[in-house]
Amino acid sequence: MIVMKFGGSSVESAQAIQRVASIVRDHSERRPAVVVSAMGKTTDRLLTIARLSAAGNRQGAERELAKLRQFHLTEAAYLARAAQAVWLDNQICGLFDELEQVLREVAESRSLTPRLSDAVLSFGERLSSVIVAAALRQAGVDAVHLDARAAIVTDSRHMQAAPLLIETNALLRRKVSKEKVTVMGGFVGATEDGVTTTLGRGGSDYTAAIVGAALAVEEIQIWTDVDGMLTCDPRVVSSAHCLRSVSYAEAEQMAKAGAKVLHPATVIPAVRQGIPIVIRNSRNPGAAGTRIVREGPCDGVVMSIACRTGVALVQLVPRNTPVTADFGSEIWDAFQKAGVQFELIATSRKELSVVVDEASLTREFLNRLRFLAEVDVQEKRALVTLVGQNVSMNPSNLSRASQQLRKTPGGPILGWCSDSRFAFVLAAEELNTAAEALHNEFFGEPDPAYLVPNRASVMVALPALSARRPLEVWRPSKN
Repeated sequence: MIVMKFGGSSVESAQAIQRVASIVRDHSERRPAVVVSAMGKTTDRLLTIARLSAAGNRQGAERELAKLRQFHLTEAAYLARAAQAVWLDNQICGLFDELEQVLREVAESRSLTPRLSDAVLSFGERLSSVIVAAALRQAGVDAVHLDARAAIVTDSRHMQAAPLLIETNALLRRKVSKEKVTVMGGFVGATEDGVTTTLGRGGSDYTAAIVGAALAVEEIQIWTDVDGMLTCDPRVVSSAHCLRSVSYAEAEQMAKAGAKVLHPATVIPAVRQGIPIVIRNSRNPGAAGTRIVREGPCDGVVMSIACRTGVALVQLVPRNTPVTADFGSEIWDAFQKAGVQFELIATSRKELSVVVDEASLTREFLNRLRFLAEVDVQEKRALVTLVGQNVSMNPSNLSRASQQLRKTPGGPILGWCSDSRFAFVLAAEELNTAAEALHNEFFGEPDPAYLVPNRASVMVALPALSARRPLEVWRPSKN
């Protein structure tokens, strides 16, 4: 048995859902359970409607809701016929009637509380899952629909709920069919009292891993719109190559550093069970994708360059005293109380330097920091992270990266180091140039044993590739 999760881009339209039906049908012998995200940008559109309702803009909310209803009905009309079409039309209309009731509550309270936000946003996955189930049946796949709220039991932390695994596992084992293809929405759950919750944005990946772990499946497939995990974001470096395999730890670090393919929490249930995760492309199902397994193929080798924008470098200098443990605790407490996440970039006797999302630097939060220290904020920065198993323990990696980045105007700042990654902070406008230089340094001569080379870049670099040396796997010294 396998789990197949299809993201929003994979179910964004009737045509995309027909591709999904074809893919699922081709894997039917492996008895898949299917988890789907909301169609395209539906979650964002639902949030907009909810905010309009909370602001008292009734006409605006009704106009956007009508558009969203028509979108789902129009796409569904291409996917089902006869009795199947009647069933699907009733399902969609019933869900939108229920959504209208929730939006009336939002409008009356003039407040989009976390509970109401979860209730509104859940409709994206609830709609897409019934549409995909109908499309599968129309394509000849024996499929059944399962409301995720009847199987994913969570605590009551709205907008970031945690699954109660004992209860969830028992329900999934009972409710997921062993003979038919079960289709359910990701991202959505419910408390033990039946109140709708969500697992946080990107939580459909997490749902897939929870289902996979509960059912002890062979593998968890994450179907998206790229061939797999890449050596760099193709929007930053167009010549990025596809990785054949990475470890759980590497995939998690890539996601945390800014890679968008995988939700970081996805790896947790899979690691516990040792279940492989495979990233596949629904628009190119013939591509093998990237396998995420317990042990990666390389040691001490840069496997990916992750890029993150919209960050600021914040330097905190204590007044009239060196940096002490007490000072660090006070700063940590300020970040925790504000709910602001950060990455420690450097610490010395004189200052602490951290990287945070620019959006988190509210006036209130900065004033709280300024009460504790002198604060210097450098905005419009980017974070470039090199990821790989034991990558920072191989001294040549840091040397090669630093040599390339010395050419960056203003110079980079060496940041966070751990066994599996090291990072640099640089001016945002220099990101593309810096990432391209690093990519050429570490992946200019791609080894097909570990990478699926980008065809366009290989054609350009054919003369150089003729003398290519194989990728060297680093081993730490025994001395």
